[in-house]
Amino acid sequence: MRDFLLTLAKNLNIEQAEELSDNKLKETILSIIEKHHLIEQSLFQLSESFACNAELSLRIISTISRVVERIYSERNLYDFITYCFDEFIKFLPAENISFMEKHPDFDWLLIKSASGKLKFRKFKGKIFNIETTLAGKAFQTGEPIYVSNTEKDMRFDKKLSDLPIRSVVSVPIKIKNEIIGVINFSHPHANAFDEAAIFFFVSIANLFSVILTNFKLYREILGFNEVLNKEVDRTTAELKKKNKELYKASITDPLTGLNNRRFFFQRLDEEFSKFLRYGNSFCLILFDLDNLKFINDTYGHFEGDRLIKTFSRVLKKNKRKEDIVSRIGGDEFACIIFGASAEGSKKYAERIKEELKSSYLKANVSVSGAVGCIGKGVSFKFYRDYKEFYKDVDKTLLKAKKIKDSILLIETN
Repeated sequence: MRDFLLTLAKNLNIEQAEELSDNKLKETILSIIEKHHLIEQSLFQLSESFACNAELSLRIISTISRVVERIYSERNLYDFITYCFDEFIKFLPAENISFMEKHPDFDWLLIKSASGKLKFRKFKGKIFNIETTLAGKAFQTGEPIYVSNTEKDMRFDKKLSDLPIRSVVSVPIKIKNEIIGVINFSHPHANAFDEAAIFFFVSIANLFSVILTNFKLYREILGFNEVLNKEVDRTTAELKKKNKELYKASITDPLTGLNNRRFFFQRLDEEFSKFLRYGNSFCLILFDLDNLKFINDTYGHFEGDRLIKTFSRVLKKNKRKEDIVSRIGGDEFACIIFGASAEGSKKYAERIKEELKSSYLKANVSVSGAVGCIGKGVSFKFYRDYKEFYKDVDKTLLKAKKIKDSILLIETN
């Protein structure tokens, strides 16, 4: 993005752009762009010099209006130039107009667009040496050149001798004081252009330089906006991704990959509120690993972590998509089971307990658990909020831990 801004600043002749911050550079660029939106005014001012008579003045102004409007709809530079030439040829005292552009690597001029009786295909494939041709001299000197009879002037390229061209005016085209090419106005008759016509061609070429400058500037603006939009979209996508990752990290237990304590109590609060409002039923199961301290003391904490991970895998394996499984403490786990009965949830907890024993073989381990359910069809004990409900299930878990290797239901009466 910084490189793009500096390139655009260079094209707009912004001094000391490297010393500006990105935001300041953007503001400066946009300020200059706003000034260039006054191009219509400058173009109409230029057109005043062509006002040979009222009718011609109106035709020029009408043409300029169409050309200016075309700046905002045409995307291809050479199609735009051809359109301009097709419009200019309608009122110019020339039968042909062509545009030559310097080759990016060699001292050649290449014809990129032509209009009038001689179409572009007539010039296709021809190259013109800047050192030895008429258009090349105009390009080198930066001054218009008029040849009244091409048959008698050695500067006229002989590659074009088969074409009906006898009078030629070559005018250099500048963009921000840099010559980028040449416009040639030609006629099949010798001595076809008088001084007024030549002045007219030079004025048209100067006008065209302004038009071309603004066409390129407008395209750069569109490119700049496109790059900005892409950068905004890319940054937004990255931020969304990062936010998603951060949110996931904030609700995930790093050791097991299960939801953490924070997420669990947030969801328990939500589900309790849904129960109060809609009567949705759910069951809460709390588990505690009976032997974790023994495993840590006997085999070390790495082995204790392995026991925790093993139990987590058992929980993940047996959970349904809609159920919530969390690690809420060192050896404590919680499950929110939706749409299940108290007895069904107790059987689920018993299955979890037995699967751990068959999954962890390093030592004998057991799990204690407590089950509490609320909802329609369940013997209801009034709870003021989810915290009171959780505390009731947690008290039952303490009773189960004293017994060890047991799953108890909370008392509802």
